[in-house]
Amino acid sequence: MKKYDFLSKNTIYFIGIGGISMSGLAKMLNSNGKKVLGSDFKANKETKKLQKLGIKVFIGHNEKHITKDIDLVVYSGAIPKQNVEILKAKKLGIKTIERGKLLGLVAGDFENVIAISGSHGKTTITAMIGHMFSSANLNPTIHLGGNSLNFNDNTIVGGNKYFIVEACEYRNSFKYLKPDIAIISNIEKEHLDFYKSFRRIKKAFKNFAKRSKVSVCGQDVEIKKSLKLGVNWSAENIKTVKDGYTFDIYKCGDKYISIKLNLMGKYNIYNCLFAVIVADKYNIPKEIISHSFSTFKGVERRNEKIAKVDNCDIIIDYAHHPTEVKNSIEAFKERYEKILFVFQPHTYTRTLTLFDEFISVLKDVESLILYKTYPAREKEIMGGRSIDIHNNLINSKYFDDLDIIQKYLEDNLYNYHAVVILGAGDLAIDIKNFFSNK
Repeated sequence: MKKYDFLSKNTIYFIGIGGISMSGLAKMLNSNGKKVLGSDFKANKETKKLQKLGIKVFIGHNEKHITKDIDLVVYSGAIPKQNVEILKAKKLGIKTIERGKLLGLVAGDFENVIAISGSHGKTTITAMIGHMFSSANLNPTIHLGGNSLNFNDNTIVGGNKYFIVEACEYRNSFKYLKPDIAIISNIEKEHLDFYKSFRRIKKAFKNFAKRSKVSVCGQDVEIKKSLKLGVNWSAENIKTVKDGYTFDIYKCGDKYISIKLNLMGKYNIYNCLFAVIVADKYNIPKEIISHSFSTFKGVERRNEKIAKVDNCDIIIDYAHHPTEVKNSIEAFKERYEKILFVFQPHTYTRTLTLFDEFISVLKDVESLILYKTYPAREKEIMGGRSIDIHNNLINSKYFDDLDIIQKYLEDNLYNYHAVVILGAGDLAIDIKNFFSNK
């Protein structure tokens, strides 16, 4: 791999280094001989991984961490501009750069860039393509927005011929990528705290497609000159099997390949189609494509079974948008008869903006618990809280205390075949830790 020629010097400091993309970039630069260090407001799984690699991680932000020997400061979109470390860097005249721009510069060092975007499914699609290229011994470099269960990591540093990268649309951070292949799985009302309107979201994705040499889009994505699912490619003869599906993929009306996929949720068949299109573009043999799907384990927190207690499966799933929640509920109902769903809304603005959609999705769930909203970067907004959803339903229970909800789940497991924790907040990890210690 190239040594990231855009960096004239070697010491890089990451503010928010424990973030899923930030930690991946830190690993990539560290593997290429750069001196990497950084900070985050609390320790997590990613900061511990980085420390094992010899990367210095400060817990908490402090201007004393920023010293004259640092050549570049990288910050994530979640970091406010008035962060003390950013201010200190500017005071010392140290160059600062946003995460998305750094990712774009890193991508420029690769011969083939395959960037996967969309409102839903991008992490799973990226992991599928990465696993497929690895199975074909193509030595890809892979940068994910989650931890692959096949690689047990969010970033794999390989060669510089193929860069398979998740392209996040939040704050338009994917605007710095100019991929050879751009995938846009779908476009929905998301991140309206930044974009303000659905029109602006669609424009951002259209510009992303324009910057690519080839764009591959879902059939509901209105972008001209794009290869679309359901037109050129389709999945037929779908059969449900234990924890997954078998199906045939057709290209332009002709059978292309048969697949066995070990993931629940028919939306994962849709995700699979994108990965197959990319494999076809790069002439990966069909037998390797088929084998890679039969061995694909998925991504952490995406339909991840974390424990089995008293014949009840405990599952965590990252679904946090109404469409994702709806799809997950439908997927688990295919597999289990009695299910307790626990939903933690993610951010007040998303909950408020999509409130009616959340109510529509959750109103018919027979057994439902609402847990307090995960605020992320936000302050509380009346009408956008988890308890506001609860107050508009007749079938839910509400908890705002972790110990109490854990005790409730433990005492009521015997009533269900599965307990499913939905949401992108901290509850899923807390529940995973709780049951792993049993």
